[in-house]
Amino acid sequence: MKIIKRRADNVVLFAGNDLVLDEQGLRGAGWTFRSNIDPNELVLEEAAEIPEGFTGGGWAYADGVWTINALGEQALLSGKRAEKIAELEAARLAMEYSNLEHAGQTWATDKDSRALLAEVLAPGSVRPGAYWRDISGAEHVMTYAEMQALGRAISDRGYDADETLKAKITAVNAATTAAEIEAITW
Repeated sequence: MKIIKRRADNVVLFAGNDLVLDEQGLRGAGWTFRSNIDPNELVLEEAAEIPEGFTGGGWAYADGVWTINALGEQALLSGKRAEKIAELEAARLAMEYSNLEHAGQTWATDKDSRALLAEVLAPGSVRPGAYWRDISGAEHVMTYAEMQALGRAISDRGYDADETLKAKITAVNAATTAAEIEAITW
């Protein structure tokens, strides 16, 4: 990949396979830039690759090393924030719907299991000998209060996950660099 950078600070202004820099100016596929360009202030080089999130003027390149600057960081931040928030939301969902350890058993908490538990609890009581199945399918005789406690444990974990997500999103939005955003994990 060809790059055009300023000699003074190595900031890369353009990247593309078809760049040309000569006394006639700077050219790329379908464009020419002549105004106010001193070809002696710019350098045309080859780079093995362009960094993810490259923005013209946002990166410097010297001795084969790319370095992001403040302009590049700002250009990356909105995309990095969106990616990180999506990652955190997926982690929240995974936590909320993963199996739950409660009262010495492991219970399914997927949407269907939650819906069924809500239906069972809706009348306000269960018959004597009512049971709930753990993830292995084993039946466990449970009272209405025990089933309510399971429902409460599921609900509490969901609220805990949501509160954690809100705190993480606040941290993502407060981060001022891509590295700070990447450091935020579930």
